[in-house]
Amino acid sequence: MNLEEGFFYSIYINEESTPNWRRLGPYIRRCAELGKLHCIDQAVGLIVENPTYLSLLFDSAEVLFHNGNREAALIIYKKIAESEKHQHAERLALCQYRIFTCSLNSDQEHNLNCTIQFEPYVKRLPESVQLDAIKDLTNTLVSLRKGNRVKYYAQEMGRISRMLYAQKHNKKKPHRKPIEPAKPLFGYILYSDLMLGSIAAENDDYDQALYYVSCYEDQSWIVESDEASERTKEQFRVWARCNRYLYELMKGNIDLLEPYIEYISTRENEILRALFGIIQAANMYHFEIDEYLEKFEYMIKDYLKQREPVGTYKKKVIDDRFAKFLTDVGMYYIRKGNIQKGSKYILDSLEFSYTINFEINIVRCCTTMEHIQSMLNHDDLQRYAAIQNQLKVSGALIHP
Repeated sequence: MNLEEGFFYSIYINEESTPNWRRLGPYIRRCAELGKLHCIDQAVGLIVENPTYLSLLFDSAEVLFHNGNREAALIIYKKIAESEKHQHAERLALCQYRIFTCSLNSDQEHNLNCTIQFEPYVKRLPESVQLDAIKDLTNTLVSLRKGNRVKYYAQEMGRISRMLYAQKHNKKKPHRKPIEPAKPLFGYILYSDLMLGSIAAENDDYDQALYYVSCYEDQSWIVESDEASERTKEQFRVWARCNRYLYELMKGNIDLLEPYIEYISTRENEILRALFGIIQAANMYHFEIDEYLEKFEYMIKDYLKQREPVGTYKKKVIDDRFAKFLTDVGMYYIRKGNIQKGSKYILDSLEFSYTINFEINIVRCCTTMEHIQSMLNHDDLQRYAAIQNQLKVSGALIHP
């Protein structure tokens, strides 16, 4: 008949008068493979109100989720969450966690709404999942610039992981089977200190930030020494050294710039993130970094073009920092009198901020452009006018 596979699937589900899992289970899996999301929605709607099917539906969603078919899984998680009668059930909390992770995208306002919806369920999750959920929530709150909430969850991560780690290695007292989250327990302890150090740095408390660096720098207490654990420990040692350089630089110790650049030059995954801090310090203490911006300009262009995750840093965490970085670079060049190069970075930042709905930075870019508008060349004026039209059409904020 020369019809695409699954053409009659929607007709099939409408004819299904007596739902049966032996037929619907394989049907849902095949619909997921073919991208027939509407059919999945219809099929799940037929049986979700029957409590006996909830466990089967949840297990199917988990299989789809772990196989990378998140759109299909998200439909099922949402249906289960809507029909779940036991509001404190672990299954409901797990569904809300999956809905949260599957729904995040580059729109920060959308991510804020996802966070608000998920937060009430974090403490209802099983202990084996809770640390990962807190970590995911913390990373999202970092990108949303919710410093107080980041600090709270980072402290919670540290408290819970330290308690579980002590239980795991306490040989004097009998204890239940140790809780094993997705990654080594000690990693959550180190990550908690890393996040608390970052929050201190965001608040310009670099002495406190350096204290936390010393916490995840000292790994003498860690029992584990297998290959995977050693890789985790090494990653935190790299972050500790990078952040020690950065925080000292932000305190005004400019002599450390050269060794900092030398260190990150051999670690490509750390270069762009390091530049985020270096440009802030350069603008604060008015020192020259032209040669380094030129040296690593290819990385800036690559991220601006591809917007790929940098190393192990989550895309949603780094996007807003990258937008702010572009503005900072533009301000650096404008301060030096290079209006043409500075305006290019400001316009790049404005366009990028628009794509991720970063309103604060949109206002900052527009304010800067208004101040230098009389010095712009014809091409930059046209580009700025075109971006302004985009912002007006979308209703985005363009004036302070």
